[in-house]
Amino acid sequence: MNSPFTGGHATLVEEKATTVYRGEKFDYTRRYYRCDDTGIAFTDDETDAWSLEQIHSQYREKYGIPAPEEIKTIREQYGLSATTMSKILGIGDNQYGLYENGEMPTKNIGRMISSIDDKNIFCFYLKLAKNQFSEKEYDRILKKVENVQSGVVYYYVDVTYRLLNHYVIQTHPAVYESKNLKSRWSTVRPTSKMAIA
Repeated sequence: MNSPFTGGHATLVEEKATTVYRGEKFDYTRRYYRCDDTGIAFTDDETDAWSLEQIHSQYREKYGIPAPEEIKTIREQYGLSATTMSKILGIGDNQYGLYENGEMPTKNIGRMISSIDDKNIFCFYLKLAKNQFSEKEYDRILKKVENVQSGVVYYYVDVTYRLLNHYVIQTHPAVYESKNLKSRWSTVRPTSKMAIA
């Protein structure tokens, strides 16, 4: 990295730091650059994002708030737009889309979004919002939601993967390494919720 002050070299520095986020203290590893010529410290978008992500991750974990990719996955399983999700949950015109793009929900909204991963809970919110849609639009949304498979224990998909992966490594380690199965295996691992039946 070149220094914006002198054009000379700038050194990347990492140090432990504490910050206040939403009224609470969080420890994180701060990244910034220091100009070798002037000693002035500065950041860029990448170092700022790297630091903020640590703080956001701790906050999400502490309060059970899903990550942006999880928020998106919840919406996609119902086949609905971010605008429709926002309307159903009563959180603004396109607030759901902002959460998918990284904006941090409040604790209550974050937990609400986590809860609607359960189809029955989502149907409850949908019924509360019924009068915000035309009858035809509501029926279309309800049909989409009802077509989402329920009663499937997704946990077993991941457990099955782990057991099978462990078996291959333990019984055929040479094959596992020589055939490069490790990299291939990641392509068949369920990275999102998959229906078994």
